[in-house]
Amino acid sequence: MIRPKPAIGTAGWSIPKQHAAAFPGDDTHLERYARVLPAVEINTSFYRPHRPATYARWAAAAPDGFRFAVKIPRAITHEHRLANADAPLARFLDEAQALGDRLGPLLLQLPPSLRYDSAVADPFLANLRGRFTGDIACEPRHVSWFADAADTRLAEFRIARVAADPAVVPRAAEPGG
Repeated sequence: MIRPKPAIGTAGWSIPKQHAAAFPGDDTHLERYARVLPAVEINTSFYRPHRPATYARWAAAAPDGFRFAVKIPRAITHEHRLANADAPLARFLDEAQALGDRLGPLLLQLPPSLRYDSAVADPFLANLRGRFTGDIACEPRHVSWFADAADTRLAEFRIARVAADPAVVPRAAEPGG
């Protein structure tokens, strides 16, 4: 199995004043950040949509090889709770695709109250995987997602389960899927 090279980044590219010297230059925070680190998480996509032109502008500001991990909107994960989410998922993916070759993994962060229910999760995960062939990482928070059944389904859909800190159960401290 070929494993991708890990890329270290942060959630967002805001540079606090006390760390500015580590990110020299007079251009935007994103451009300065991207010269130092090879990846970043777009966390704001969780809270609000971004126009394709915004994603394209961000991609243009980053060098070749840079990757944006994009968080799937809470409208899908927390409001729809993965059910009947075809339209918001299609919209999100259409927007994020404007990152082009700088689009990295998608992050599916689930609410703590969302139990693993194969009748809901499996159709959503199949739809997500059918629409997006790149890397996907799932960050579940309910203990039911750390059972064998959920882990097996994530693996079948080629979706990684993140290691959580703090871990809700011992198995959550190790990656899965």
